[in-house]
Amino acid sequence: MSALAAFRTSVLSLLSDASNAIFSNNDVDQALRWALTEFSDHRPFIRTYQLSVDTTTGVHTLPADFITRHITKVDLYDEDPDDIVELTFYAYQRDEQWIVETRSEVSAGEVLQISYSVIHTIDDLDAAAGTTLPVSDEPFIHVGAAGRAAQMRALDRIETINMNPDVVKMYKLLATEYLSSFATFLTIEPGVRICLPDFPDISP
Repeated sequence: MSALAAFRTSVLSLLSDASNAIFSNNDVDQALRWALTEFSDHRPFIRTYQLSVDTTTGVHTLPADFITRHITKVDLYDEDPDDIVELTFYAYQRDEQWIVETRSEVSAGEVLQISYSVIHTIDDLDAAAGTTLPVSDEPFIHVGAAGRAAQMRALDRIETINMNPDVVKMYKLLATEYLSSFATFLTIEPGVRICLPDFPDISP
């Protein structure tokens, strides 16, 4: 799996700016954060957390340092996979701390396995240790980030006095092509084959 430097190289290549003459690494990193968030909304990275229940109850407060976007599943855990029971639950935050309410009480000494979603990471981006994206999906993250960077550039150029309108048009076209392809990719089922777009030539 690729690290941040490889992602930057690929995105800059799609933007025909291999030397960072137009787009800074900060621009690319911000675009990558956007693409990761969009990707994670459709295909979140799922982790699990095991919570030991101290008292018999149906209300379970998770530690203050437990951070997630969504709790997706709650199981009554057992080391034997055949004995794991999925529980009906309701999860919410109170004072920035997650609480899980199960329809039935869980006895003291039992363990809940809580599945939760987090945003995918790219190794070295925002100090992340590791890339969680499937290798086969990385090219589409490149495309999405390139589209977002082009869109930001087009909006920024609109505010520039005496800017050549053809430059703004070029970046709008690039953004439309890339973001459309990225949006299509996000709506298909994982594993379905999809072709990368025909990339517009924006060379000077």
